[in-house]
Amino acid sequence: MSAPDNILVLVIDDDPMVRFLTDEALTPHGFRVVEAETGDAGLRLIEELRPDIVLLDVMMPGIDGFTTCSRLRALPQGRHTPVLMMTGLEDAESIRHAYQVGATDFITKPINFGLLEFRLDYMLRAKITADELRQSEDLLASAQRLARLGHFVLEENCRFSVWNNQTQTVLGLENEAPPETLDGLVQRVHPDDQARLAKALTPPAVATEMPPVEYRVIQADGSSRTILQQGRADVAENGIHITGTVQDITAQRRAERTIHQLAYYDQITGLPNRIQIEQRLADLLRDAESSAQGLSVLAIDLDHFQRVNDNLGHDIGNELLKAVSRRLIQCLRQGLGNPGARPAELVARSGGDEFCILLPGLDSHEQARGMAERIHQIFRRPFTVGNEELVLTTSIGVTVFPQDGRESEILLRHAEMALANAKRRGRDCTESFHSGLNERSQGRMTVETNLRQALGTSQLALHYQPKIDCTTGAVTGMEALIRWRHPTIGPISPAEFIPVAEESGLILPLGEWILAEACRQTAAWARAGLTGLTCAVNLSALQLRQNDFPVLLRRVLNESGLAPSALQLELTESVVMDNSDHIGILDELKMLGVSLAIDDFGTGYSSLSYLTRLPVDVLKIDQSFVRGLGTNEQGSAIVAAVIAMGHSLGLKIVAEGVETAHHLAVLKQHHCDELQGWLFSKALPAAEFETWVLQHCSPPVDGAPSTHE
Repeated sequence: MSAPDNILVLVIDDDPMVRFLTDEALTPHGFRVVEAETGDAGLRLIEELRPDIVLLDVMMPGIDGFTTCSRLRALPQGRHTPVLMMTGLEDAESIRHAYQVGATDFITKPINFGLLEFRLDYMLRAKITADELRQSEDLLASAQRLARLGHFVLEENCRFSVWNNQTQTVLGLENEAPPETLDGLVQRVHPDDQARLAKALTPPAVATEMPPVEYRVIQADGSSRTILQQGRADVAENGIHITGTVQDITAQRRAERTIHQLAYYDQITGLPNRIQIEQRLADLLRDAESSAQGLSVLAIDLDHFQRVNDNLGHDIGNELLKAVSRRLIQCLRQGLGNPGARPAELVARSGGDEFCILLPGLDSHEQARGMAERIHQIFRRPFTVGNEELVLTTSIGVTVFPQDGRESEILLRHAEMALANAKRRGRDCTESFHSGLNERSQGRMTVETNLRQALGTSQLALHYQPKIDCTTGAVTGMEALIRWRHPTIGPISPAEFIPVAEESGLILPLGEWILAEACRQTAAWARAGLTGLTCAVNLSALQLRQNDFPVLLRRVLNESGLAPSALQLELTESVVMDNSDHIGILDELKMLGVSLAIDDFGTGYSSLSYLTRLPVDVLKIDQSFVRGLGTNEQGSAIVAAVIAMGHSLGLKIVAEGVETAHHLAVLKQHHCDELQGWLFSKALPAAEFETWVLQHCSPPVDGAPSTHE
């Protein structure tokens, strides 16, 4: 929506941020904005510039907004200028006072700047209408029709002395006889509004402005029309009479309801959104505080929901979200009985695949976890969407008032922290908030901050763990592993900072540095005579989702001078199989000449049918299976089966976590191709790795001694 040309808005507010945000919100829509810091300065600008509309703060140094508005109305230039009062005061007396001093309307702080242009647009429409009415009495009837305005005069005996056709039209009563009395009009009004209208048109004892009133007029088809009535009581020869106007504001109120729906409700599910549920939670907390009752909050995440969108499309995903919302409401209705509010008011879609549930009356983690368990159970039943039958699991975080917080923002944040912990613990489970999560969250923030500072410094380094040919004992390559030594904390485990890097997005610059440094070092070794080595680099899910990753890889290879065949990219099963679109990117990477490996094979999907579709070259058996060699028959059988399966698909097999001579013997027996583990060497800094390789150019694999002391 754009403002009419040359609409000048004067913002009078001592808060520079409010003035700045108002300017930012209105200027793109065609408004011209000027600013004043005080009431006195604003009054001078009104005389000088004659703005079309004024936004006026209530609380200001010097003269306040009420006084400024009163003085503005005394100016010829400001008598009819629309004034929108901006106030943090919500009491009825302050609002009444604003109208008394001449305010056109009011808006409460904090201001929803996204809706401000609509509010101003409606005020400008009313201003234009009023200006037209004042310009010419001869055009009154036409102006009233354009503005959907009618007028009337009600005498002291409650009979109408003036009631014209335009008034009938505005009220939607064209085909009915005009009401002769106040009671005749009241009978046509919605029952809930009748008493309010009768009171508003009761003649006062003295001349005065009548308060505006809204009411609904019932139409012949059963619908209603919303009317805004304004009036003034004056003393006449035959007593007090009320002169009033009626305006059809049905479309305006409908637009406001639409705007409210867009601002506070999710457009897919129809559930309250995050903003609305925060307000609802604040209301419930006040009730709980006054009644000494408890209240619980559940933060819910649909596990791996992105797979649905990726594999079946957003239309199916949206229908699934609707089905989820209906099932959550049903669960709440059955679980809470009579919560004092409609279940649909207690369930919100707070994000893409996240929901929030408010549980008034549940005052313990045990009770809230009971409801969470009901949710887990109802999600065991498949969802039928179109021709698809889908099974979802949920991760849930629980927080309880008052022990976990007394404010809505804190309770929601703590519920989300508990939810994040549930996802870290493997998903499809419920976790309650506890103070340790706060500490852990702060610790993760510290790790993230320190990691940002470490990027591009000597704190980060790559260590290299050799890979050995199982038959010849020759060094065939190495895996590049990131290490971080903080100047004050000391070494920080990858298990601690890699998850933080993935959650924060730092894995992208970190992964790019790892890739570039590994390629640079491998190319340097090749030029120095250490040829035939293949360097393996781990690739994260976030890196693989970057459509331009093949471009990045090509650039890194070109800049380092490394032959593509000397680089191997390692991906976990879950990373590859979470999104079928990854296959296309993997094909692009293969076309560059690098080799691809599935890391930690056996810990994820282990789908043979899926594996045949992937353009991979290598399977790495997870070290948990290797360590089980010799301790249980099942572990040995799994390793033998993976090696046989991989060879049948033409894949090379690498076993990681080789730590004992027995591991070595069993793997040789099953014809494993390459070995990696502490039996040969731990991961070493570049210089030490180079020395190690030179010393072990052709070591005897049988009984291969460990170089780790």
